[in-house]
Amino acid sequence: MRFASVLILCASLLLPTLPAAATDLAEIHYVAARFPPYTLEQQDRAAGPTAALISALASRLGRPAALTVLPLARALAEAENESNTLVALIARTAARENSFHWVCPVLNYDVAMFRRRDRPDVVAESVSELARWQIAGVHLDVKTEYLLRQGVPVQETADEDIAARQLLYGRIDTMPAHPASLHLRLRELGERPDTVTASLPLHDLTSRLYLAFGKATELSVVAAVSQACEAMLSNGDVDRLMRPQETN
Repeated sequence: MRFASVLILCASLLLPTLPAAATDLAEIHYVAARFPPYTLEQQDRAAGPTAALISALASRLGRPAALTVLPLARALAEAENESNTLVALIARTAARENSFHWVCPVLNYDVAMFRRRDRPDVVAESVSELARWQIAGVHLDVKTEYLLRQGVPVQETADEDIAARQLLYGRIDTMPAHPASLHLRLRELGERPDTVTASLPLHDLTSRLYLAFGKATELSVVAAVSQACEAMLSNGDVDRLMRPQETN
């Protein structure tokens, strides 16, 4: 019997040891809004760099999971109100600061106002001068919230594809956008990226986009995911995975 016990003990020592996250970490739900060229949908499934990052992060935590693409307002609401729901690629602002646990920054973000190239009359030298023009922006998006705080009226839409169509069809005069994202949206709509041109950079919105949990998520889960993400930042995995194939 003693010999058998020794054999069992030795066999157990040879078995691979699962990381604590694989057995102890709660199941995590990952959500994000569509944000080409980073967060894409192909055949009703998440694709692109953000999906690759989330897949790698979830595997590192020992709990493989896929990213779900939702409208921005719903993605924010689920992360804010449901425990263990992580939202990818949101801007860290003063208004959002206390509503989320900020896991780690993963992407640089810059924004400008865009107009049609054939509308040189749409001119603004400052943000305050934008108020004279018709502007579309996504509901609850950081760009929309920024313009509204500056006293600039915005026609709010459900997603940025709608705003891009309105710009192309002349229903609005200008819109705020991340350059690479707008250019790819235009390609998807069958238009050349040079159909539009940047007219005013919004330097106040230059920042980094984060992974974040709402305050309903326990700190132990936040800490585990933060540690995994920071390790991926340190070894270059985040930069490698978040490099889009199309940025022009």
